[in-house]
Amino acid sequence: MQAGVALAAALVAAATAAGATVPQPVHAEPYMSVSADDEAFGRTFAGSMVVEVVVRDPDIRGTGEPSGEPSVTVDGEPLRMVQGTDGSWYAYFADIGAAMAADAAASAAAGRGMDFGVFCAPSTAEQVLGASFADADGVAVARAVAGGADGGDGPPGECTGAVGGELLNSVVRRAPRVSGGGGEVPPGQIGVSPDAWPVVQLYSLSGSVDVEYERAGGTERAELEY
Repeated sequence: MQAGVALAAALVAAATAAGATVPQPVHAEPYMSVSADDEAFGRTFAGSMVVEVVVRDPDIRGTGEPSGEPSVTVDGEPLRMVQGTDGSWYAYFADIGAAMAADAAASAAAGRGMDFGVFCAPSTAEQVLGASFADADGVAVARAVAGGADGGDGPPGECTGAVGGELLNSVVRRAPRVSGGGGEVPPGQIGVSPDAWPVVQLYSLSGSVDVEYERAGGTERAELEY
């Protein structure tokens, strides 16, 4: 065995000296993890379940300087990713109809049960939430904001003014703190308001749902069923 290893090392050294390109090891583990991508449950999620997406990519883990947001989509629609203090990037998404219905049922117990927070329309100005979520069908933000809607108040409203007050979102537990917020690094790298976080991005989901992370080394994909 040792002779074989020595021979392999010698061949690599000879090839490098000759100017040949030596194949590099391929990353064996995925950079993206999706909470619903569980074979034991048929990679299926339902109702108002919130799906967490995490990207742990060493190329964009730095928190002390500006870093590019990973390109992640849900059925081809952009999913905004927010960097946590651990250097990983996080996002949460759910079905808009089911989320608003669940929130309406929990409206009597603010901040408990299936309270998603306050629903904002995709037309909400970027400065309100600190980042644009225009590609989603709406978002649920963690605290009160003028113009927003509770689940039983109809479609998401165009939110205005500052986000603040007590934490209302109770469907995302132990969300990571956002990175940055000082110097050249905006909160979460994309400028999201820490008071709005965690943000649940909402889409009209049905049947197969593909979550994809596109990076220079290829595309990672999680194929889910809703």
